[in-house]
Order: sequence, then structure tokens, then C-alpha cells
Amino acid sequence: MKKNLVIFIFFCLALNAYPQQPVIRVFAFEQQSYPGTKPANAKDENGNSIKKAADKENYFLFLSFKKTYSITPDQVYIKGHAFQIQTIITRKTPVEYGVSSVPGNPQKQVLVPKTSNKVIEIQLAEMLQQEQPTTNVQQLVSANDIVIRYKWNNKKYFITEKKLKKIEPVYHE
Repeated sequence: MKKNLVIFIFFCLALNAYPQQPVIRVFAFEQQSYPGTKPANAKDENGNSIKKAADKENYFLFLSFKKTYSITPDQVYIKGHAFQIQTIITRKTPVEYGVSSVPGNPQKQVLVPKTSNKVIEIQLAEMLQQEQPTTNVQQLVSANDIVIRYKWNNKKYFITEKKLKKIEPVYHE
């Protein structure tokens, strides 16, 4: 009986000593960006018609985690598409975004509330990454709008966010 109790205690201690995945909070936002109108019959320097730029989405991605963790995001999937990470910036909180839909009355929207945790912003490269995800990653990608792969203690982990939050669109002239 004592032997079983000692084995059970060592087993419980071993589970607690094993490093578990860190607690990370994801803040993910999507913003529509509409190009301005082009002048009628506009031509470039070669005399070719200028096409209107396509609508696009801007993504704002933030991770919040304990300052003692050393986490390095290295891959982002957004709505099934793989993106390379261009830069990672440490931010002070609260992280706010200026909303200027009403002229003369700019307002701020809080993207990341004030916290004592470390907050990093992930900025994406413009080009999509051509990478075929594994079956496990494909399951995560199909069930979530955001999947972020990161390294912690020389191991790769994934964190997900079901839905992107929408922020006010931008209209260019």
C-alpha cells in the first residue's frame, strides 16, 4: 500500500514538473480596406488603362503571455491561407486603434486591454506562403479563422482563434 502511494505521489510530481504549453491569449482583428476611385479613362505612362485596385483585408494580430516566456511565432494561417511573418513588435498596453469614420470626431478602439503581460504584434508579409499543411494543421485551419504556430522551449505549438473580430473599414480616396 505504501509502495503504491509513493509511486502515485512521484507520478503526480512528475506531471507537474513536465513543462506544459504556455497560456497565450490571442487578439485577432480584420479590417476591410477599400481603394479609392480612379479617374475616368486614366492611363499609365505606356498608354495602358489603369485598373482599380482590389479590395483587401488588413489583419491586426496580437499575442499576450507572461513576460517570463520566450515565444517566437513563425507561421500564421488566416482563413486557410498561410502567411509569413514579416516582423514581431513588442507593444505597450493598452493597444488602441484610431477610428476616424466621423470627420472631426476621431475615436479610439481598444484592441488589447491594459495588462502586465508581454504583448507582441505580428505583422504579416504581403505574399502568401505556398506550404502544404500536415493533416493535423489542416484540421486546425479548417475549424478556426486564425492558427498561429510558435516555438517555445525548442518545441513547436499551435494556438487558435475561432473568429476574427471586425473593426471599422477604411475607405481611401
